[in-house]
Amino acid sequence: MILPATPLLVPGLAPGLRADPLLAVRDAVRAALAELVAGGRVPLVLADGPALRHGRMRPSLTGAGIGDRWLPGPSAAGSLAGASWADRAPAGTGASVALLALADVLGDRAADVETLEVPADGSSLDDGAVALLRGATGLVVAGGGAPGGSDAGPGALTDGIRAALGAAGADGWHAEVQVFEQSHDHLPPAYRVTTLA
Repeated sequence: MILPATPLLVPGLAPGLRADPLLAVRDAVRAALAELVAGGRVPLVLADGPALRHGRMRPSLTGAGIGDRWLPGPSAAGSLAGASWADRAPAGTGASVALLALADVLGDRAADVETLEVPADGSSLDDGAVALLRGATGLVVAGGGAPGGSDAGPGALTDGIRAALGAAGADGWHAEVQVFEQSHDHLPPAYRVTTLA
């Protein structure tokens, strides 16, 4: 699935608003993720990053100006299911949004999620990254082009994400896109949530 990589997708990070403008988007993401992880699957998070790197990372939105103490779940608590998040490298903004969304549906199993960050230009997928993609039981892609973007439609992906999806064999997958129009002054006109099959 491709979710919008906006920090506003994380519950509680839009203070001062009477109504939650992304509630429907968050519900669609939660439903798609619940289906993806059914049967005990733990998907791989795929996101843009400054360099190729992978492993178990902790969510952090400091790159978007949000301190870790404001995050719900594993970062705020310091641990999840006994696994220390503090000694893990911080994920980038897009990957962190996906990790926090997954923590909402995976609970204790969120500590097992692997993250793969790829450069936007797609220049450096190595054999280890390709093996990780091909062995994944599911993919959660932080979409929207540049990290923090709102568009999770297939057309908004960077060359790096496209190359990684190609390496995973997703070229022939069918995309179903849900569009959530927005009317708030400070939000883009629409957010998209895409499921791939």
